[in-house]
Amino acid sequence: MTTDRSQGPLVRALFEGYGRGDADAVREALSPDLVAYVTTAGGGADRVEGRDAYLDRLPDLRAAGGSVTVTQVLEVDEALVMAMVEIRAERGGDRLHNHAAFLARIDRGLITHLWMVEAQPAHSDGFWSS
Repeated sequence: MTTDRSQGPLVRALFEGYGRGDADAVREALSPDLVAYVTTAGGGADRVEGRDAYLDRLPDLRAAGGSVTVTQVLEVDEALVMAMVEIRAERGGDRLHNHAAFLARIDRGLITHLWMVEAQPAHSDGFWSS
């Protein structure tokens, strides 16, 4: 659903900023009191409270020669947007090629909630923790 108050560009800007290594663009998209659910190796999710805590959880994609491609954005309603991203990175002989879906809740032009699921959570966790 697309409305005059389209929220899709905000969510796209979040992931494109992350892919460029633009921490300011990522920060600008997120509410200071963000509540995020980050996928764990076992396929569960950790609850992360606060924009700064979430930013601290993000791996340094650029250091691993990584890229993010936003493959799809779907506006569910005026406040909810789903996004699918493809992530590629390589370091130390290990290659990561993963997909993740995100559901974002937006209020007053900022992402207030972010839920994440990954296609390969264990491989992603191993890649980023090594």
